[in-house]
Amino acid sequence: LMAMVGLVLLIACANVANLLLARASARRREIAIRMALGSSRWRLVRQLLTESLCLALLGGLGGLLLTLWTSDFLPKFFPAEDAGGLDLSMDWRVLGFTLGLSLLTGILFGLAPALQASRPNLLSALKDETGATEVRGFGRFGLRNALVVLQIAMSLVLLICAGLFMRSLRAAATADPGFKTENVLLARMELRAAEMKPEQGQIFFQQVQEGVSALPGVRSASLMMIVPVSGGGMRRSVQLEGYEPKPNEDTELNANIVSPNYFSTMGIPLVQGREFNADDAAGRSGVIIINEELARRYFPGQNPLGKRIKADPEGPYLEIVGIAKNAKYRGLREDPLPFFYTPLAQDYTATMTLLVRTDGDDPLKALPAVRSELKSLNKNVTLYGINTLSAHVNEALFADRMIAVLLSVFGGAALLLAAVGLYGVMSYAVARRTHEIGVRMALGAQGSDIMKLILRQGIILVLVGGAVGLAASFAITRLMSSLLYGVSATDPLTFAGITLLLTGVALLACYIPARRATRVDPLIALRYE
Repeated sequence: LMAMVGLVLLIACANVANLLLARASARRREIAIRMALGSSRWRLVRQLLTESLCLALLGGLGGLLLTLWTSDFLPKFFPAEDAGGLDLSMDWRVLGFTLGLSLLTGILFGLAPALQASRPNLLSALKDETGATEVRGFGRFGLRNALVVLQIAMSLVLLICAGLFMRSLRAAATADPGFKTENVLLARMELRAAEMKPEQGQIFFQQVQEGVSALPGVRSASLMMIVPVSGGGMRRSVQLEGYEPKPNEDTELNANIVSPNYFSTMGIPLVQGREFNADDAAGRSGVIIINEELARRYFPGQNPLGKRIKADPEGPYLEIVGIAKNAKYRGLREDPLPFFYTPLAQDYTATMTLLVRTDGDDPLKALPAVRSELKSLNKNVTLYGINTLSAHVNEALFADRMIAVLLSVFGGAALLLAAVGLYGVMSYAVARRTHEIGVRMALGAQGSDIMKLILRQGIILVLVGGAVGLAASFAITRLMSSLLYGVSATDPLTFAGITLLLTGVALLACYIPARRATRVDPLIALRYE
């Protein structure tokens, strides 16, 4: 994101530099008089740079005021757990960074115009010869054209990145997580504060599940240690019966601890075997359920049911009793991972999440009854981290959504700046070539001829900027391919659509000054100086 912010800043700097170049061109007679009276080039550069720095400092001050204004409501766009740690306070580091950046940008967009303006052709400048000789061709305005090309290229890069992230976000949001998110309540429980022994904890968790399952409006209930798509998880080093690991092969697999009815409550289908049940208790034969990816990778061409896995180097082998469909584990954008589940009754942990699927559309309505049931079992155990599964999954996309939105905003700002910059260059060119246009029209040129003359310059700038931007986009998007999901880093639809959008806006920015040029009165234009 900082790179994208830097691109927008560079585009803005290029825009301001173009404006300063235009202003310096209008002041060329003044500058020539100063030099004729003995002013040194360094003194002129220093004066022009001072003006640029004043503009930059005013811009930095405006940015600080805007930051103070937005810092109050910006945290409201973040989830509650993230907004609490979001520090938007202003301190000396922020002020120092703003001051340094303002000075740097002032020098960045002011140095080139200052150097160019400080070396005028004294003879022509003192005579104020500002006719067609200044504007014919690209030689005199190569820097201005280069700045416009740079703006177009960087805008194209930003817009393509934004387009790819938007498509990636859409793909992630519509991806099948492997479980049903509707009408599910989540609530965390911690038994350590209640000072329960493992045997007591096992009984308590069983009573909670049975009691909550019997509540009116509750379809089913279960317990799990790790909530899917939480960004983290649990990994265990395993030994698979009949499988010989390759040298240096990672045999740590993702795992979760769950109670009976977990798969039916989550809506994860079993393709083979059975769920955990009350018979899978402590002291009984150890059991385990794996997912399709684990079966495919470690038991190819075999029936995994009845095979054994050791989930703890010091523990016993566990018999595979079921194979579950693949589901998302750490995040919505992940590819299928080998995964296994162990029963809570045989793999106790003191921290679990209660999972409640309700009949109604709002699972939070079941919360008071769930709290009451829990209080009747043990007053020292409380619920926290309360959420719905659908909201939890939606929050998992928050970072992706913010990146996509910010990139879209930056891309839109860059497009606007590039269009304004191109419009400014074309308008300036028309204004400086008014006399030439009058001569052409007096000699018989039609409005369409003048239109083509002006548009040709703009089209060349757009084509060159587009070519540079496409080349840069191909290189940059390959570097960010790991951040995308469900879309290629060189997606032709995104590249073509964004290129057409930018070209259309740029041509519109060229058309308006060109149209104005066709309405020039030849008599007025011939007298224009």
